[in-house]
Amino acid sequence: MKKVFLLFAALFMATVANAQFDICVGPKVGYQATKLSLDKQTVKSSFKGNMTFGVFGRVTIKKFIVQPELLYYKSGKIIETSLFEDGPGLLPGIEPKLTINQSNLALPIFLGYQFLDLDLIKMRANVGPVFYFAVGKTEYAYPNILTGNEETITTKDSPTEGMTLGAALNLGIDVWRLTLDINYSLGLTEAFDDDIEIAGYEFEAGDNTKQNIFTVTLGFKLL
Repeated sequence: MKKVFLLFAALFMATVANAQFDICVGPKVGYQATKLSLDKQTVKSSFKGNMTFGVFGRVTIKKFIVQPELLYYKSGKIIETSLFEDGPGLLPGIEPKLTINQSNLALPIFLGYQFLDLDLIKMRANVGPVFYFAVGKTEYAYPNILTGNEETITTKDSPTEGMTLGAALNLGIDVWRLTLDINYSLGLTEAFDDDIEIAGYEFEAGDNTKQNIFTVTLGFKLL
């Protein structure tokens, strides 16, 4: 049994040694927009965009790709609802909207295939999980019930789970040392720990509230 294991290990090492490696790392910056997927007809959500930045790495073995990234972004979630349960009523003409701004880290791990490999241009398709972590403070913006003017509250507590999970499809193109990535992540886990209570409003997000995220980034390969 030991000889069989050593034989497989030797074959694996020989395969890796003969494989054509291409390793690159670098910074990237871009645009990220978040929208909630809600299961209530009385509640709507729209995309809220912010800048994102971070680093990426990529290992290409022949045409197969592994690409981990670490990105910082400030997610914006806009919730529009005609029903704030157990809360004060709004005067006519005041839009019932709650905006949540939160600092996050995203850790995508893409696995993919490079389907175009030219001297100047390379194109690839990737899929993989994305792990989202809430960090820092959370800012809530909401309308004053009398004037309609926007008011804000900043708290240390996060309304989201400590970690949420998404599944992303990524398309990328490389030109020289520039690398462009476009991906869309579907939320797989619930976005909120519990109901949100702000300034007398109580918002029930529902059991199936997910966050879907669209991201476009431009990176530069240092290696």
